[in-house]
Amino acid sequence: MLKRRTLFYVWLTIAAGIVLVTFPGCDSLSIKQSLSEDEYLLVDQDSSSVSFPEVYSGNVMLVGYVYTHCPDICPMITYNMRDVQRALPDQDDFMLVSVSFDPDRDTPAILKDYANNYRLDQSSWKLLTGDKSEVESLLETLNIITIKTPTSFTEEDKPVYFIDHTDRVTLIDRDGNVRKHYSGSEFNADEVKADILRLLQDS
Repeated sequence: MLKRRTLFYVWLTIAAGIVLVTFPGCDSLSIKQSLSEDEYLLVDQDSSSVSFPEVYSGNVMLVGYVYTHCPDICPMITYNMRDVQRALPDQDDFMLVSVSFDPDRDTPAILKDYANNYRLDQSSWKLLTGDKSEVESLLETLNIITIKTPTSFTEEDKPVYFIDHTDRVTLIDRDGNVRKHYSGSEFNADEVKADILRLLQDS
C-alpha cells in the first residue's frame, strides 16, 4: 500500500512538472504587460520628438532607466546594455533605449554627451528625456520607483542631488509587450542575448 502511494506521488510530481513546463504563464518570456495602447511624448538625444513606444514599433527593445549624474548603478546598467549591443551587431530589428528619470538636468545635449562618453553606438540606441510629467507617467506604468535625496547647491548655484531608483532593464517585443525584467547592474549578458534572439526569431 505504501509503495503504491509513493508511486502515485511520484507520478503526481511528474505531472505537475509537465504542467509547469507547458503552461504558457510559466514561460519566462510570456507577456507581462502591454504598452501598445500607451503614448509618452518624449525627446531623444538628438532633440527629435518621440512618441514612445509607438515610434519604435517593429523593434525588439532593451530599455534601461538611468540618470547621468548617477555615481554607481547607472554606469553598470549602461555598460551591461552596451555589452549586449556589441554582442548583437547585425540585428537590424533590435535597439536599446535609455530613459532618464532626471529630466530637470538631463537635457538632450547632456544625454548626447553621455552617449559619446560611453562610446555607445547611437545608430541603434536612443536616450530619452522630456517633460517631467511624461517621464514620471512612463516610470509609473513600468513600476520604476525613484526617490530623490535632498538638494544642496554649489557656489555657482547648481543643484546637487542623487536619486535612488529601481535597478531594472526591461525587454519589450515588437508589439510593445513587456516580456521580461532583469537586474540592470547584474544581468547575465548571454541570457539577455538569448532572450532577444528568441523574440527576434519568434516575431
